[in-house]
Formats: sequence, structure tokens, C-alpha cells
Amino acid sequence: MMRKHFWLILFLLIFDTPVSYAAQNAMPLSLKQSIELALQNNIDVLLARARAQEAQGQKMVWNADLLPQIDAVASQERTWWENIGALGFPGFTGVIGPFNTFNAGIMVSQRILDFSALAHAQAGRIKWKSSQLEIELASQQVVLATSLAYIQALGYEEELSSSYEDVRLAENFLSLSEHQQDVGLASVLDVARERTQLAQQKARQEELRLNVVKSQLELKRLIKIPLSQPIELMDVLDTRKYEYLNVNDAIAHAREDRMEMLVAHADSDYSFAELKASKREYLPKIDLTGEWGEAGLSPDKDVTHAANAMVSISLPIWDSGSIAGDIKEKAGLNEEEKIKSDDLNWKIEEDVRVALETLVSTRAQVDAESQVEDFAQRELTLAKDRFSAGLGDNIQVINAQDALADARDKYIQTESQYDQAQLNYFGALGNPRQFNLSGNDEFTKLKQLGLLGDPRKFDLSINNKEGNS
Repeated sequence: MMRKHFWLILFLLIFDTPVSYAAQNAMPLSLKQSIELALQNNIDVLLARARAQEAQGQKMVWNADLLPQIDAVASQERTWWENIGALGFPGFTGVIGPFNTFNAGIMVSQRILDFSALAHAQAGRIKWKSSQLEIELASQQVVLATSLAYIQALGYEEELSSSYEDVRLAENFLSLSEHQQDVGLASVLDVARERTQLAQQKARQEELRLNVVKSQLELKRLIKIPLSQPIELMDVLDTRKYEYLNVNDAIAHAREDRMEMLVAHADSDYSFAELKASKREYLPKIDLTGEWGEAGLSPDKDVTHAANAMVSISLPIWDSGSIAGDIKEKAGLNEEEKIKSDDLNWKIEEDVRVALETLVSTRAQVDAESQVEDFAQRELTLAKDRFSAGLGDNIQVINAQDALADARDKYIQTESQYDQAQLNYFGALGNPRQFNLSGNDEFTKLKQLGLLGDPRKFDLSINNKEGNS
């Protein structure tokens, strides 16, 4: 008995070597790791961060209009004629010149009153806040896209795994038909049917392999890893049942937390602040300017201290319609944002309702397809028993094989659709990060140890497939 186990273990070690080698070359990849890579490298997130930096710069520019401005100035002036009375000396008249004037000092200016600049500064802060929200919105969209690609790749891999069992069954039934022909219980036609069935299952397997390759390439592109890098998905499809919010609570939750709505509100506030800034251009502006330094005929001749201060007020009288045109433009932009926000309310409610209905439907399909698979397995067993006993030809066996393969595929597809429905539900509520694939811990351990005979151990691209063989 011990000798038998020894040879069995030796056989497994020898034939498991290519699997372990391929597993070592493959990059283990969980859903969480995929999302982290996508968030680091995705172009939409990077662009959103660049726009946030741009908004921060604009905010600093607008805030600067409300802060003191300090400049160092120096000038050398040549005057040929100057009216003494215009300089503010009463009782003096006449013209003097030519003469030189030198001036060097520090000039300080401060905007004392500017309602338009205040509104612009407020708009800058709102725009910066909106840019931060857009970063999170882009991140959530990346999470959704990456999770969806991961689920689809898992589904195709599960179907490919199932096809290996279908091929094995077809091979076994071909052997059975050949045996039945040898003992006179089956015809040449029965063997031919099984050969055709085996060929069809292998063709289907190749089609599924291509689906796996394409879905993995899509996932690699999203997370920005080399497309030639083999990967091994470490999670499995998850059909656990969860407790979900009722429709009204889910809609209310989504309207508060959906990042699209928060961005829309921020954009609406920004356009309204810009509209206020444009309207306030009609109001007066008051500035204070002061200068202190040295003045004389030249930098090295008759230089003395000099200081002055000035308060100025300005009020637009006629600007040829510039302010009115700007107000009309900003009012139109503000109205656009209101319309978008209102439409987004309807879109969010639609998303939530569709997500909840899809959850209910796909859950029911998972349960139903599970039963269909069980019944198909029983039907195949009965058909096999009848054929083995010589009761008729193998047409029933072929039909039962097709029914079982179809049932397996549909069950895996509904599993994938259910996980996608859960992902879309959390996305509709505004928090796609709540979705996860907990998977099967024992399954994951076997995969990590290289002890699971699973076609997902191999890189399925054509070039590496030839190399591994």
C-alpha cells in the first residue's frame, strides 16, 4: 500500500512541475491589487490630479487680488518742461526745466474694497473643491471599470476550467462507445457521434481560451502592466447574499453620496460665484497705494528721503457692454449647470432602480441555473447507464453532454452577472469600493501553493503556450 502511494506522489510531482513553473512566472493578482495598480496609473485619475493643480493655481491668483502687493521700484526721469503750479505749490507759476529726477523705493498697494474680487476668490475656492471631488469621481470610475474587467476575466476563466471537464467527459464517453462497439452493443455511428462531440468540445475550449486571453489583455491595459506579463487571478466569483437598502432609502443615499452629484453641486456653486463676480464689476473699487524711498536729481546727487500715499476710487461709467456681456455669459453657464444637476437627479434614481431590479433578477437566475446544472448532471448519469447497459444508441448521451456543458456555462455566466450586479449596485449608491470578492480561502491557498490542477495556472497566450509545451 505504501509503495502504491509512493508512485502516486512521484507521478504528481513529475507532472505538476510545468504547472508550478508557470505559476512562478505568473503574477498573482487579486481584485484589490488590480484596483490599486489602476488608481496609480490610470490616465483619467492622473488628468484629474493635473486639473486639481491647475485649480489650485487659479485659486491662488484670485486670492492675490485681495492681498497686499509689495514692489521695489527705481526710475531715472528726464523732464524738459514742467508747470510749477501743477505740482501743488500755490502762488507759483511758470515753467521750469530741463532737469533730471531719480526715484527708488518700496511701493505697497492694497485693495481696500472690491466686491468682484471677493466673489472671484470665493469661486476659486469652490473650483478647487470641485477639482478634489473630480479626482475621487475619476477614481471611482476606475474602480468600477477595473472591477468589471476582473469579474469578466474570472467568468471566462471559470468557463474555460469547466470546458476541461467537458472534454474529459467526451473522451471518456468515446472510450465507452469504442468498448461498446467491441462487445457488439454499439455501432460505428455511435463512435462517430462521440468523435464529433469530442471535436466540438475542443473547438469550444479554444474559443473560451481566446476569450480568456482577450479579457486578461483588457485587464492588463486598465491596470497598466506589460501586456506580455502572465497573470494569475487569485479571487473567485462570489455569490453570497447581502442585505440591501430599499428603493427609497437607496435613492436618498445615492443623491447624497454620488460623486457625480457632489461635483455637479460644486460646479453650480462655482458658476453662481462667477456670475456674482461679473455683476459686482458695476460696484466701486477702492485702492490704497503708498511709497517710501529715496529721491533726487540722480542716484549720487542731492538724494533725500521721500514718501507718499494715495487712496483712489474707481467706478465704471461706460464700458461698451463688456460687463453686461460677461454677465449674460455667466448667467447662461449657471443655467446650464442647473439643468445638468436636475437631469442628474433623474439619472441617479434610474441607476438605483435598475441596479436593485438587476440584483433580484440575477440572484434568481443563479439559484435556477444551479438547479439546472444538477438536473443535467443526473440526466447524463441516467443516459450513460442506459447506454452502458446496451439499451439504445448514444444519442441521449450526446444530448445530455450538450445540456450539461450548456448548464455549466450558464451557471458561471449568471455568477459573473450577479457579481457585476452587486458592483453596479454599490456604484449606483456612490461607493463602489464596498464591493469585494472575498473568494474561497482554501481555494486561494491551493492556488498559491501551486497544488491546484487548474488551466489558469498557465499563461494562455499563443506564444507562451508554445513555449510552455
